[in-house]
Formats: sequence, C-alpha cells, structure tokens
Amino acid sequence: MALTKEEAKVQQETRDTVIELKTILLGKDGDRGLAGVIYDTAKGHSKLKRNFWLLVGFLAGIGVIGGSLFGILNGG
Repeated sequence: MALTKEEAKVQQETRDTVIELKTILLGKDGDRGLAGVIYDTAKGHSKLKRNFWLLVGFLAGIGVIGGSLFGILNGG
C-alpha cells in the first residue's frame, strides 16, 4: 500500500519534528541539551542544600557551646 503525497509529507514532517525534539532534549555535537541542563541544575541544588545544613549545624553547635560557656561563667 503506497503512501499518497500528502501522507508522505505528513510522515516526513513528523520525523523531522521528532528529530528536532530529540536534539533539544538530548543535545547534539557536544551540547548536553535540556536534559544536561536539568542534571547540572539538580547537582548544584544538592550542593546548596548540603552547604545550608552544614551552616545550620555549625551555628547550632556554636550556640550550644556559647550558651554553655555563658552559663558556666555566670555561675550557673
């Protein structure tokens, strides 16, 4: 069963669109594409999250030590 010219044109346009979408998502010729950008962003956010909790822990530790010293020095 042969395709008509209209069907062949639609099929070719569909193939071209799929290739274009694949190129945008996965990249081409060294470009990492949208998937690579999302991966890099997620990686950066995990570092930010880790640094935030390190800071919170550090500040809480300083507060415990400082509060203990304050209590000891004030005759607690």
